[in-house]
This record gives sequence, C-alpha cells and structure tokens, in this order.
Amino acid sequence: MFFHRSRTKRARDALAEQVADRTDDLATALEAAREAIARASTAAGRKGAELGKEAAVKGRRARRRRATRTAVGTDQVTDQVADLTRRTADKLFPERARQRREAGRRRRRRRLVGVAGLLGLGVVAGWLTAPRRGADTRQALKDQAAKASEKGWERVAEPPEAAGPTPLAGGQGAEVTPIHQGDGGPADPGRTPPG
Repeated sequence: MFFHRSRTKRARDALAEQVADRTDDLATALEAAREAIARASTAAGRKGAELGKEAAVKGRRARRRRATRTAVGTDQVTDQVADLTRRTADKLFPERARQRREAGRRRRRRRLVGVAGLLGLGVVAGWLTAPRRGADTRQALKDQAAKASEKGWERVAEPPEAAGPTPLAGGQGAEVTPIHQGDGGPADPGRTPPG
C-alpha cells in the first residue's frame, strides 16, 4: 500500500506539473492575444478615425456643393449656407471659432476707438474755432446790459400821463375796457338777460 501511495503521489505530481505547464502556456498565450488585440484595436481606431475624418470631409464638401448648387442666385439661402457652414466649423474647430470671435471684437474696438477719436477731434476743433471770451466780448456784454438798464429806467421815469393807462394795484399795466350797462345803446337781442 505504501508503494501504491507513492505511485499515485507521483502520478498526481506529474499531473499537477502538466497542468501548471499548460496553465503557464495558456497564460502566456492569453497575454500575447491581449497585446495583439490591443495593437489591432489601436491600429483599427487610428484607421477608423482617419477614414471617419475623410468621410466627414467628403460629406461636408458634398453637402456644400449641393447646397451651393441649389442656392445659386438667392442671397438669403447663400447666407444660410454660410451660417450653417460657420456653425459646423465652430463645432468642429472651437479654437478657430474663438479666434474668429476675438478678431470680430478687435474690429469693433477699432471702430469704436475711431468714432471716439473723430468725436474728440470735433470737440477740440469746436473749442479752437469758437470765439474766445476775451476783453472785447466782455465789453460787448457790458454795453448790452447798460442799454437794457437805461431803457428800463426810462420807462420808470416817464410820467404816468405819457405812459398810457394807469397801472393796477398789482403793478400790472393792463388797459381797462368799460362795460355797457344798457344806458341807451343798441341792445343785442342775443345777449338780453332772461326775464
């Protein structure tokens, strides 16, 4: 029995060794297969991406050609096509879209600076060409004020008979019109009081 055990033990050990060898071989083959699959998928991904880009470019060109052919002669459709092309280009190339927006901002800033500069030049030119308030201008204003005050004093200094109607108590110089009381004058039938 003892001998029999050792023979079974040896058979078991040999079998375990064979299984281990086969397992190692399978593990090595599995690793090699994984590496081959990874390389193949990377290559296929690159090739697929290249083909996808080519197909996308060809599709965009074909769509543009078709859209341009149908849009010949109509400005509105051409503008729509240009807008759609710009939008798709913006989505595909966000960097270019950002650069285009920055260029537009720069153009608007330049226009604004130009308009502000022209406005500033106009103000400066107005100041330079406007008459200066010097001694001559001050003298002319004093003369006008003196004439106006002399006329005002002449009116006050005139006697009341020569001035016209007498001013009222409130200082207003309005004329008073006498009202007819029906003392023999022609009576207007439309204005007779009821009675």
